[in-house]
Amino acid sequence: MTELRSALAIARRDLQNIARYRLWIPSMVFNPLYQAIVPGFLFGASFAVGGRQVGLETSLGTTDLAGFLFMGGVISGIGGVSFWSVAMALRNDMDQGVLEPSWLTPTRRETLVLGRALGGLAVFIPVQVVLFAIGIAFFGLGIRMESLWAVPALLVALIGFGAVAYLIAGAVLVVREANFLVDTLSFLFLMVSGVAFPITVLPGIVQPVAALLPSTWAVEILRFHALGARTIVDPVVAYAALVATTALFVPLGLWSFRSADRWVRVHGTIAQH
Repeated sequence: MTELRSALAIARRDLQNIARYRLWIPSMVFNPLYQAIVPGFLFGASFAVGGRQVGLETSLGTTDLAGFLFMGGVISGIGGVSFWSVAMALRNDMDQGVLEPSWLTPTRRETLVLGRALGGLAVFIPVQVVLFAIGIAFFGLGIRMESLWAVPALLVALIGFGAVAYLIAGAVLVVREANFLVDTLSFLFLMVSGVAFPITVLPGIVQPVAALLPSTWAVEILRFHALGARTIVDPVVAYAALVATTALFVPLGLWSFRSADRWVRVHGTIAQH
């Protein structure tokens, strides 16, 4: 309970900092709109045949372009929490000179990461609600009741993305100059996961990598329930793959973060930036 209170205190601090920048949250709504959703609609319209997304129907068995983009955006937003609200936040603490004092507190290092994740999720949820409202009002997004069946998969995916956050946070501690690292890895991770297009269009050598990511199976399951889209494997197998890949990433992420923690303490680089 002490560690949980510490995590909640960290999340509350992050939310207080965000509240001081009044355009921060609106920008988190508009960024996915102009970076992904609007370009996706324009791109899809340019390849439409008689107003139908024939290519999408051939690949996934659905013509719901709005649902395809917005459901991919859910997983992309969770990934953004892992990479930016957690990993990049450690880099910002280095720049501000507050990471070393945090590391000297009795709180477990893993809790420091968990608190940043909780703060990021507290922002992600209302932002996602606003995005869905915009999608329904302006982009023809329809929400099926069957989407609720994907909630367990999303909860498992949150655990998987938490493990990824620990993995990237460990890399940030060691590399220190992490802007390029976080930006590049977040882009590659989400693109390989299929948030913007079916993974079947990826090069053959990349598809096995996609199969090892829990985010890939979360996207598959979410689109299956929300859109009735065709999955690359049987949905039951997709659920099993999601659980298996999450179980793989959790010990890997924790081991990586703890190893990086030992490395920076041995080399005395926690205060360097």
